[in-house]
Amino acid sequence: MKINKSAVWVFDLDDTLYSEKDYQRSGYLYIAHHLKKLYQQDVSDIIQKADAQNKDVLQEICCALSLSDSVKQSLLWMYRLHIPTIELTADVKCTLEVIKSCCTAMAIITDGRSVSQRNKLLSLGLGKMDSLVSEEWGESKPGDIRFKEIERRYPNESQYIYVGDNVKKDFITPKKMNWLTIGVRDAGNNIHSQDLSEISDGHLPHFWINSLSELQDYLC
Repeated sequence: MKINKSAVWVFDLDDTLYSEKDYQRSGYLYIAHHLKKLYQQDVSDIIQKADAQNKDVLQEICCALSLSDSVKQSLLWMYRLHIPTIELTADVKCTLEVIKSCCTAMAIITDGRSVSQRNKLLSLGLGKMDSLVSEEWGESKPGDIRFKEIERRYPNESQYIYVGDNVKKDFITPKKMNWLTIGVRDAGNNIHSQDLSEISDGHLPHFWINSLSELQDYLC
């Protein structure tokens, strides 16, 4: 199968264009750095242990430092609003450049808070890409408002493509709208499981790739 040059490519962000685990680690390091300044205590080991045991990291920090629940909320906002230390891999960056050079348009549809998601985009060098963030539109996937908006912004194109990873929400709507859907397989680090044991066909992409760089094989 080959995808022609009049296609509009739309991407999910988290765990599709970069590893969300990297964002998580960045947030925890940011919190640890500031808590060391504020309370003169290093919570790095507490964070590492809690994360490895899938515990509530912020709760473990507060317990260790005898901080109240209200402080936990402050830590949560520190995490959400920090400028993350994340970047696109060389392969992903190259693939996006190749796709950009031979398509009608590229965009991102991502779920999350406006500032958090746009801080990610900024750090990844994607701040200027046409991006539709759920908080700004009052709906999350599988809502169809943002997918319809893409069709409105880029009308009369021969093909719309959505690339994502989350089988619970990413592919349902674009499949119903006759978009081509492509899933990026979890290499073992994704935040959300790709367990397919109880997933219906309507939730699945048309086909899977193991890495984003494989998309180059489908370009005309």
